[in-house]
Amino acid sequence: MKNSPFDDLLIRFLLGGGAVAACYIFLQVIPWKSFAGVFAAFPAVMIAAVIMAGVFEGSKQAADIALGATAGMLGCTVCVIVAVLGFIYLQQWGLSLVIATIAWFISSLFFIKQIHHWLQKRAKHI
Repeated sequence: MKNSPFDDLLIRFLLGGGAVAACYIFLQVIPWKSFAGVFAAFPAVMIAAVIMAGVFEGSKQAADIALGATAGMLGCTVCVIVAVLGFIYLQQWGLSLVIATIAWFISSLFFIKQIHHWLQKRAKHI
């Protein structure tokens, strides 16, 4: 039985949206807002994407999605650092966010390349 593209989209929406909603509720309840910020970065979309890739396309595709998510999360670290520095030194939140988003994209591509390089090097030694 072939699933429609809408089934896939609905499941992604429910999983990702449910995780985001649960994190938002948690953010409202927890008294330590800076700790609660950790949950604001919860990779709800990544979880939904890996589950769906695993179910519909297999473990190899799920692993590739997870690898890309790892690079994207490392890129998020760069994004946050660039954003904070932009807020402090530029004093323009809009421009800071644009620059931080560009930094996220470029650094994510860099991390993907580095992770692939590390995996290839590791595979040669095994």
